[in-house]
Amino acid sequence: MSDPKGRVLVVTSGKELLDEMTPSMSGRGLELVCVPTLKYAAARLSTGDCSAMVVDFNRVAPSEREAFLELHKQYSRVHLFTLESIASTAPTLVSPLRRLSWPLPIGFADQVRVVARPVVILADQVLFSTEAVQTALRQAGVQPVSLESATELPEFVRQQNEARIAAAQGQKPKKSWSLLGGDEEEASETTVLPGNMVVAQFAGTQKEAEALDAGVRSATPEAICYFISGMDMVRYAIQSLKNGCPVAIPREQAGRIAGILIENSEGADVRLKERDTERILLLDNFKPALTTLGQALLGAGYEVTSSMDGEEALGLCKKGAFHLAVIGTAITIAEHSGAELAQKMRERDPDLRIIFMVDRYPLQAALQGVSQVVELGLDDAILKPVEASRLIFSVEKALERRFLLLENARLLKEMQELNRQLAAVNGFQKNFFATVAHDVKSPLTAILGYSEVLTTKLKDHPSEGRYASNIHTSAKTLNVLISDLVDLAAIESGKLRVEIGTLNLLSVVQDVRSRVEIAAQKRNLSFGMEVPPVLPPLAGDDARIGQVVQNLCTNAIQYTKEGGKVTIKVETAPDKVVVSVVDTGIGISKEDLPRVWERFFQTEAAKGMRKAGFGLGLKIAREIVLRHGGEMGIESELGVGSRFFFHIPIKK
Repeated sequence: MSDPKGRVLVVTSGKELLDEMTPSMSGRGLELVCVPTLKYAAARLSTGDCSAMVVDFNRVAPSEREAFLELHKQYSRVHLFTLESIASTAPTLVSPLRRLSWPLPIGFADQVRVVARPVVILADQVLFSTEAVQTALRQAGVQPVSLESATELPEFVRQQNEARIAAAQGQKPKKSWSLLGGDEEEASETTVLPGNMVVAQFAGTQKEAEALDAGVRSATPEAICYFISGMDMVRYAIQSLKNGCPVAIPREQAGRIAGILIENSEGADVRLKERDTERILLLDNFKPALTTLGQALLGAGYEVTSSMDGEEALGLCKKGAFHLAVIGTAITIAEHSGAELAQKMRERDPDLRIIFMVDRYPLQAALQGVSQVVELGLDDAILKPVEASRLIFSVEKALERRFLLLENARLLKEMQELNRQLAAVNGFQKNFFATVAHDVKSPLTAILGYSEVLTTKLKDHPSEGRYASNIHTSAKTLNVLISDLVDLAAIESGKLRVEIGTLNLLSVVQDVRSRVEIAAQKRNLSFGMEVPPVLPPLAGDDARIGQVVQNLCTNAIQYTKEGGKVTIKVETAPDKVVVSVVDTGIGISKEDLPRVWERFFQTEAAKGMRKAGFGLGLKIAREIVLRHGGEMGIESELGVGSRFFFHIPIKK
C-alpha cells in the first residue's frame, strides 16, 4: 500500500498483538508494519510512510515512555497510541503523566497502597464531584486527600510530602514487652502520617494536565501523576488525536484503534458536534438520587430535565424533545409503570433511547426490570443505587447507538436517492445509445457507400478525389465509434450478440494482421506474429474474437512510438488457448491499471496520443471474452510496454 495514510507502525516484540490487530486493520484498508524497538521505530518514521504509531508497553519497556514521547514530538503528524498494562501504569515506575481508564484498572489501588511516593490523580469534574475515584480507593484501603482545585497542586504535594518525611523521621518506635522483666512498657504516641494519595479536580485539557504534571514533578521529583476521565474512550481518543496528543488505551482494547483512526479521518467533527447538544430526561421518585445523578449528567455536558412525575414526563416527551430517557422503574406516583412509560415514550418518539434504573431488592423486581429491557428493546438496566460514573457510561453507549442508527438511516436514504438518480441517468444513457444506433447508423451507412462510389468515380480528378477519400475515412472512423456505443448499450442491457460456433482462431489472427499491418508500417513499427501451426478445437464467434484482437492490436500500434515493436502471440495450455498482444509502448502506471476496464477511461498519456475514441474498446473486448467463458488480463510497466492477453477454454 503506497498511501502513508493507510500504514500503521506497531512497536512490539511479540507476534500476538499483530494477530489481534490485523483483522480490524485490514478490514478497514489499513496496513500494519511491525518493528521491535525504539531505534527501528525512529528509522521507520523518518521515511514518512506511516500515519500512526502503536507502542505496546506490554512488550516494550515502560521506562522508554519518555523517549517515545520525544519521538512523537519530532513526528507530531504521526498519531501515537500507547497500549497500557498493569506494569506500565504501576505507581512504582517513575514516569511522565499517564492516563488511567475508568473504572480503575484491577490491582491499581493495591499498588498505590504499598507505594511510599506521592501519587496524584487528576480526576474530571464528574468523577471527582461524585467521589467515584475516592470511593474506589477507600474500598481498597487507601485514604486519599481530596483537592477541589488543582491550581496550587505542585506546592500542595510538596508540602504534603515534606510533612510525611518529617513525621516519619520524628516518629518513635512503639515499645512492647520488656525483654527482662516481662512488664509492658509505656508505648509512645504514634504520629499519624499525612496521606501520600491526592485526588484533585481537574477540568482542563490533556496538554494542561501534562504541564501540571511537569510542575508537580519539578516540585516533588518522586511524585507520580495520573489523569482519569469517565469520557467514552472513542471520544477521548478522537479529541486527543485532534489536539496532537498521545492516546493511552488498555492493552486488551487494541482492536479498537483501527475504528478510531477511521472515525478520526471521516466525520469525527460531525459526531462530536452532534453529541454536544444531547438532551436527557431523568425520571425517578427518589429526590436525592435524582439531584445527584442530574448534577453528574450536567457536569458531563448534557442538557438534563428532571422529573418525579411520570405523567409530567410523558407530557414533556415529544418527538425530538429528548435524545434519551433514564427511567426509575419504581415510579408509581403516576398511573403508569416504568414499562408502560417506556412504551408510551417510544410511541411518541421512536428514536428515543431508554435506560431503566431497577431496584436491587426484592430480587424478583430486579429480574423483572432486566427482562423488560430485553422485551422492549431498551438500551440498558442499571441496579440501584446507581453510581454516576456507571450511568454516564451507559448513557454514552445508548447515545452512540442512537447516533449510529440515525446516521445509518440518513445514509440509506441518501444512497436510495443517489441510486434513483443513477438509474435515471443510466436510463437516459441507454435510450441515447439506442437512438444513436437506430437513427445515426442508417445515414452513416449511406455516407460510407456514396463516399466510396465518389472516390472510385473521381480517380481521374486527384483534387476532388482527395475530398471524397477524406469523407470516406472520416465516416469509417465515425462508424467505429458508433459501433462501440451500440455494443456498450447492448452489454448494459444484456443483449450483446455473440454467435458461438466453431472458432478458427488462426484464421482470425491472420485476418486481423492483414488489416492492421499497414497502420503499423505507417508508424515505422515492427509487427510480428508467433503462432503454432495448429490449435486444439475452440468454440466461439469469429467476428467477435476478431474484434477483440483488432482492438488490442490497434491500441498497441497507437500507443507505441516510432521504431517500436508489436507482436501477436498465440500459445496453448492444457485447458485453454492464450492470445497475447505485446508492445514496447508507453505502458500504464500501477495506479491506473485497475481502471483500464472502466468505460470511458483513458490515461493522461493515452489521451495525448489517441486520435479518436471513447475509451470503450477494452471494456467491450473483455465482455466479449467473458461471454466465451474466458478472462482478460494485463501486464504493464510505465515507459517499458504492455502485454494484453485473453484466454479461451479448449472445446471438449
